[in-house]
Amino acid sequence: MKQKIALTISRILHPMVLMPLFIGYVVFSLLPPGRAILTTVSIVGIGIVPLALWNIYRTQTGKYSNFDVSIREQRFSMFGVVFLLSTVLMAYLWYTGQPEVLLIGCALVIGLVFSSFVFNFWLKTSLHTAILTYICIGLWPMDSDLSLLMGVGVPLVAWARVVQSRHSLSEVGVGFFIGAIFGACLLLLTGYFD
Repeated sequence: MKQKIALTISRILHPMVLMPLFIGYVVFSLLPPGRAILTTVSIVGIGIVPLALWNIYRTQTGKYSNFDVSIREQRFSMFGVVFLLSTVLMAYLWYTGQPEVLLIGCALVIGLVFSSFVFNFWLKTSLHTAILTYICIGLWPMDSDLSLLMGVGVPLVAWARVVQSRHSLSEVGVGFFIGAIFGACLLLLTGYFD
């Protein structure tokens, strides 16, 4: 029963579920509806869908142990794909004149993933925990109630990842730490503390 609960939490609070929702929430709060739809679809289509397809393909061909890429050594190729997609995404955001806050947010997510990549030489950082923590902090200026509600998910997802043996306590701890640092940078660079 505990494993089923952990799996459900991991799936609901998966970074590839949360990021499109967070992106949509931010974009629709910044742009008129027509442009917001195009921007959201473009960001998800450039940055998330290709990564999901890559992970599915690599899992089905046996190159990854699972969709979450739970073996540390297998993550290096995933990080390479993330950095390639991130470069294309940043170019798109800049070329189409998107609001500065989107460029900052995207750059910080790249920084978060790069930090996880560096840590990956020693331990497999929990991206579930890092991304959720980043989102919780990033939501605070826009909707503190939603931010607090999402914050309840941080210890739950950390627990779920440990119960599923996908991460150790230190790996979810480092994920939380990275997410908190980049979330705080988001608030700082977008003027929340001004």
